[in-house]
Amino acid sequence: MFWTNRLANSNFILIAVIMSVFAVAARRSAQDEKDPHRPPCTSAYCKKVESFLKKHYCGESPAGNGPDDGCDLRNQKRPGAGVSIKAEPKCEWNTSKGVAECEQHGKPSEDVRGILINQLRKLGLPAKVDGKTYFTVWESTQEGWSVAEADYSSPGGADEELCQVIVVIDKNSQVAVVRKVPFQKTDSDVPTVTQWSLLDLADADGDGQVEIILQGDAYENHWLEVVGMRNGSPKTIFSGLGYYL
Repeated sequence: MFWTNRLANSNFILIAVIMSVFAVAARRSAQDEKDPHRPPCTSAYCKKVESFLKKHYCGESPAGNGPDDGCDLRNQKRPGAGVSIKAEPKCEWNTSKGVAECEQHGKPSEDVRGILINQLRKLGLPAKVDGKTYFTVWESTQEGWSVAEADYSSPGGADEELCQVIVVIDKNSQVAVVRKVPFQKTDSDVPTVTQWSLLDLADADGDGQVEIILQGDAYENHWLEVVGMRNGSPKTIFSGLGYYL
């Protein structure tokens, strides 16, 4: 009877351990599948892009609470040699005020500015607002097209107004919207909106064509995305890495 009970207990423990392992694996799998910013990267093409991003834009790895192949994105370098910077804001964090203070360096051309303001209006930005709009214009010296960004935000407070658009403008002044954030209010401490930052213009997949490297920023969640121009239209070819808290 003793050996029978011991065997039964051993079997019970073994089954419990196996079930626990499967449960943990299932939870991890479910978490991976539910993360829209980090879909599985298994193909040789995806791995090639991922390797490029890790080499050029990743810091400490892993960072935050995951993923295991994630990395710190907080120490970014300047854009590469193939980028001609026409305009961009310079921002520094004011600790005493708890806000970022920005100055516009360089100006977009009147045509580019008009395109960006028109896009912001389409996204709901009112004609009269209390905040400021900053402009970024980068030209790919290899491709000849430009990436232009308009970023509106209101003064600090409990609720912050936001509106953002990133477009590609080709040699023929054709416009393609890459990312957009419709005009909205969000909690300044716990924002419910994803914003975007231009990191670089570079050949991320080794095909000889330049892609747009972006950083996505949501509440306590930061990741990289790569957008390629395919027949005049933007296509996201990678999303992943980064970290979350």
